[in-house]
Amino acid sequence: MPINLRICLIFFSIILGLIILVLVSKRKLPIKYSLFWLFAAIIIFLVGLVPNFINIFTSLIGFQTTASLIVGVMLVIVLFITLLLTLIISEQKQRIKMLIQEISLLKEKVNNIEKSN
Repeated sequence: MPINLRICLIFFSIILGLIILVLVSKRKLPIKYSLFWLFAAIIIFLVGLVPNFINIFTSLIGFQTTASLIVGVMLVIVLFITLLLTLIISEQKQRIKMLIQEISLLKEKVNNIEKSN
């Protein structure tokens, strides 16, 4: 792996890690969602630091080429992110439904109070 690419990977992983930490400290990104991104930054850092890391991992898992491993890993990451976002959307949908029910009950109470006066 060329030294320029290794430097770029290390630099990118450090920047990504710092951005994630800033977002967590400003409470714009919950810790439970930041862990995945921090893990990705660490993996990128390891790939830049130890260039044979990918080749060792490729042969360990049983892929024939590094490109196949990278495509497979990216596919798993995209599927994981999709699942995570689906869970977030489902949770938000439940919260919105609960909020609508609470607002409806409050409106009904206000209407009943106004009618009794």
